Amino acid sequence: MRSVVADAEKTIAEVLIERSPNGIMVTGANGLIRAVNPAVHSMIPVVPDAVGRYPSQVLSVERLADAMSPAVDEEVEFHFESGNRTVLVKVVPMDGGRLAILQDVTMFAQAESHRREFVANVSHELRTPATSIAGYAETLLDDAETMDEFTHEMVSVIHRNAQRLIALFDDLLHLSRIDAREEPLDVQPMALHSIITEALDKGRSPADEKHITLNNFVDADLVVNSNRDALGHIFGNLVENAIKYSQEGGMVSVRASARDEGRVLVEVIDVGFGIDPSLHERIFERFYRVDKGRSRAQGGTGLGLAIVKRLCHAVGASVDVKSKLGKGSVFRVLLPGAEDLAKARRPEK
Repeated sequence: MRSVVADAEKTIAEVLIERSPNGIMVTGANGLIRAVNPAVHSMIPVVPDAVGRYPSQVLSVERLADAMSPAVDEEVEFHFESGNRTVLVKVVPMDGGRLAILQDVTMFAQAESHRREFVANVSHELRTPATSIAGYAETLLDDAETMDEFTHEMVSVIHRNAQRLIALFDDLLHLSRIDAREEPLDVQPMALHSIITEALDKGRSPADEKHITLNNFVDADLVVNSNRDALGHIFGNLVENAIKYSQEGGMVSVRASARDEGRVLVEVIDVGFGIDPSLHERIFERFYRVDKGRSRAQGGTGLGLAIVKRLCHAVGASVDVKSKLGKGSVFRVLLPGAEDLAKARRPEK
């Protein structure tokens, strides 16, 4: 590609690049810049006469210069702040070199920030009266013998739904905190067996009600590099879901195995209702329910798996599911090893 700036006779492609509102930068297989449009200069400081030089010599954003290196052969996506702007960068391979597209997403970032703040504030304010309602209803239920059957049922419904509201507000607050976090969570080595044991213990009461057997097949000496609180929420949610969507007398098991580069694969397995393969991606969306009627009956908020996905990203892990209708589900969390952590923590797309 000829330099967009230097050519007197420009091709249609060069004119489109030059006039694009998005910043565009192209490097060749040798790592030298072949083209850079005016929009890049308007978004970030760039040394004049950048064409023919290395990105590290002309760019003030070190992360972008690193992503443009010919040694990188994968897609890279991230946000950064430039003055009062929020810039989204996506770098992809192109003809042996690299193509970077910069987009000013300041308005979107501000709108998202306002949305998170609104959700967090409303959830916090509504949680207080919901807690009071649940507390008073529970107090009334403690004197159930003083009520007739109809009154007892009404108070039970009030208590049950107040508890559902509290769970919803807690999940919304948790999700808002995760979304507001700009940096990955701190990680350290820890025993995985104890985390899984805690997750299974929390689910033991509802499991006993449905006569579901819980199994922990995680070796006691298996160590992972992660964040304990995040893993507690991740596997607590996955075990809770496995129990919730299993039939009476079913079984929920957790097993783990070491993989390449020190990574660890953890699987939460149930023999429950299962999920249609066409819905496997959507179940990690906020408020998405595979079976709305069954989910409401079970008291779910529709946010558990969205929280799981975002927490996995925060600790450099990945999550997916294998499932068929009527055959149960296997939720798989791949935790990175120490040497794989930086690579796994690339921003979520």
